[in-house]
Amino acid sequence: MSDSEKTSSLPPDDRFYRALCETSPAALVATDGQLNVVLCNAAAQRLFGRQAEQLLGRPLAAIAGAKRRAMLDRVLRRTLRDGQVREFEVRHISPDGRAQVLLAIISPITGADGVAAGVAAWTRDITRRVELSERLTAAERLAGLGTLASGVAHHFNNILGGVATFVDFALTTNDPAAARRALEMTAEATGRVAKVTQSLLTFAEQDSRRKDLADLTEIVLTFVQLVERPLRERKIHLQLALARVPILAIEANRMHQVLGNLLTNAEEAMPSGGTLSLGLGTDEDFIELSFADTGVGIKAEHLPHIFEPFFTTKGLLAGGDGGNPGLGLSVVHGLVTDMGGTITVESPAAGGACFRIRFPKPEGDENA
Repeated sequence: MSDSEKTSSLPPDDRFYRALCETSPAALVATDGQLNVVLCNAAAQRLFGRQAEQLLGRPLAAIAGAKRRAMLDRVLRRTLRDGQVREFEVRHISPDGRAQVLLAIISPITGADGVAAGVAAWTRDITRRVELSERLTAAERLAGLGTLASGVAHHFNNILGGVATFVDFALTTNDPAAARRALEMTAEATGRVAKVTQSLLTFAEQDSRRKDLADLTEIVLTFVQLVERPLRERKIHLQLALARVPILAIEANRMHQVLGNLLTNAEEAMPSGGTLSLGLGTDEDFIELSFADTGVGIKAEHLPHIFEPFFTTKGLLAGGDGGNPGLGLSVVHGLVTDMGGTITVESPAAGGACFRIRFPKPEGDENA
């Protein structure tokens, strides 16, 4: 069938399209150029528990709860302005009192002149999908606990085995100097145990009610001042690309630990020196902090495991001779996630690695 034949087979009036919208299982709400509701189908009325007259003429953003209303209004205005399709997720209480998770696909409605005349929001209830995802995540965490317990046992067994040997030697030798050296090695081993224990406590930390809040830009600048001279002594050049971003209150101690662990990882990857690049920037919805090095890079087969507890390519668990227990990046991942952000890593074949930390923009930011 030709395109002209397909076109001629369409209904001669708009009744077909009205029926299509009205019978759609997805909730459809459309607005005018002022983002006031001009159309809502039956599915939207059922989903939101309101009659058409309660929705028509009102701002679409008013459908969202008070906490997400400002954010939804920003998303709608951006869509109207730039014509891009966006997704928006919101928690909602159903008419019968159930907690729901709704996903809206927000798209522009373009007029005959090519200018956006309003927006359309196609909304589905994804509560079941989110619940299944949370169950899967819980199952993965449970499986991860087994891996974590195995790694802890293996690492502690190696350290404590060495401690027992040192102590036994110190008790049986008649050489005071050798006994002293054995005790020094025992003290060094117990220090490693304490360091691993502290990392485990940080990894397991769940209390996010901290008071040491500071602006992310301020934290990064303070970190740079602290590490610039030591890096120069290690022949590592520090390169900055810090753009102006909205003020983002973040937990200073945790963020400094994140940056410190990333720095340790970068230094180990650049034993002969190199370049460390820190970047701070923003897009419409996120503030991004990048942390890149010119080191040896990360093998492709290691990338999926880089944030797993006790995964290391340098320490004793990887057959090396270092004391790296493989907790640094897993601690980073846990801290960033607990602060409401995400972290990803890239490592091109040519070498080097780049970690990207993204935080949602503050909802009250007017320049977003």
